[in-house]
Amino acid sequence: MPTRKGNKAIVIYYSPEEWETICKKATAARLRNGTYIRRMSVKGEIKYYELKELMSMKNAFLSIGNNLNQIAAVANSTGSVYQKDIEDMQEEFKYFRSVMKNYLFEISPTLIH
Repeated sequence: MPTRKGNKAIVIYYSPEEWETICKKATAARLRNGTYIRRMSVKGEIKYYELKELMSMKNAFLSIGNNLNQIAAVANSTGSVYQKDIEDMQEEFKYFRSVMKNYLFEISPTLIH
């Protein structure tokens, strides 16, 4: 296998059991086997964050963006916008920002050794 200029290539032999363990741990970390081995040999640990829960928050944020676009479209076409629409969007965004801040503060990584 060719290497990049300046990189060092070495051959390491693993027993079938060791290789199976590496494969399982790499899969758990959602990494390729070689990436897993390289990171573990240099850093000694891998932090994995499960962020599936952020999808609903992302969708809520996209909804806020869509609402803002609708308000902007009305403002551009009519030359005015309702104060109530702006206040509603500000409240929605403040709430979303506080939920996001509190949730992200609580996220902790899973260490993969």
